[in-house]
Amino acid sequence: MTKTIFSKAPLRLGLAGGGTDLSPYWNTYGGVVLSGTIDQYAYCKIEPYDCDCRDTHWVFKSIDLGISERYDMRSQKFTNGEYVDTKLKLIVNTYQYLTANLERKPVRITTYVEAPAGSGLGSSSALVVALVSAISEYYGIPNDEYETATIALKIEREICDLPGGKQDQYSAAFGGFNFMEFLPDGRTIINPLRLNYKTQNMLEMNTVLYYVGCPRNDSRIIELTSQNLDKDEKTIEATHKIKETCIEFKRSLLTGDVGKISDLMNQYWNLKLRTSSKVGSPELLETYEYALQNGATAAKISGAGGGGHMILFTTFEDRHDLILSLKQKEYGRIVPFKFVKHGVDVWRA
Repeated sequence: MTKTIFSKAPLRLGLAGGGTDLSPYWNTYGGVVLSGTIDQYAYCKIEPYDCDCRDTHWVFKSIDLGISERYDMRSQKFTNGEYVDTKLKLIVNTYQYLTANLERKPVRITTYVEAPAGSGLGSSSALVVALVSAISEYYGIPNDEYETATIALKIEREICDLPGGKQDQYSAAFGGFNFMEFLPDGRTIINPLRLNYKTQNMLEMNTVLYYVGCPRNDSRIIELTSQNLDKDEKTIEATHKIKETCIEFKRSLLTGDVGKISDLMNQYWNLKLRTSSKVGSPELLETYEYALQNGATAAKISGAGGGGHMILFTTFEDRHDLILSLKQKEYGRIVPFKFVKHGVDVWRA
């Protein structure tokens, strides 16, 4: 029976603890991260490619990147399960990995991500989570949230050799506000936070998401930070304190002490700057100072620290003036958002 499968996985705001999920830190000390998913998504559609009953091709297309690739599934690199180096490597290699031991079919996979790559919102990981869910549903592979996130993490870090932490895949798979623990023995524990609706409303109302729009070099920043975490005592000590602020952030959310978030966010930013000399592009640093001068009480980067989105915290009284001031800047834009409770979703059309 002809079937078409759709999936969508949410992007996230990294609220606290970012960097403690990098190796070798979590392997040695254990990491903790707190994030909340938002109403921006990575989408995937998988359908039969039946333009010719004898066709043996796969078609992979990224709408947001404007790239389409076509492969003969009988080619040696696919029959041998080899890594495929391509602009659409996340799409191609996710399909390659999940279907390696299955009876493969001619398919067309189309994706679309609502935030650009390098946005600092976990867009690449959300894409892989959406792909894993859609392909698994298409071929009848049973995966729960933990399995989906673990597979996505393996594809990004091991197969595609992309540097990064561990939080994004689990955020996209589980959805909502989560306090994530990455233990030295390799286990990952996801603790969903059931926030009082008043706390969530206050957090949402007092947060402004701003896309700086500058290019990022997050891969290099992650590599340098990981090197520092292996041998630099100052970086390790700063990361210990980042973990402490994450635990305090969780406590503030659960007790409804939203007022303390500004102090914790500013602490995090100052600690983050100590983990690598590459953290903070000129545009980011200028936006940080500009925001604090125009109504923000705190600000932090969402992501590794090279650019992308900034999370700005303000008050009800100053929110409007902050937004007006940001709209006057030569670069960047305000990004409206809402927090969402659900993780990856998959359905049949």
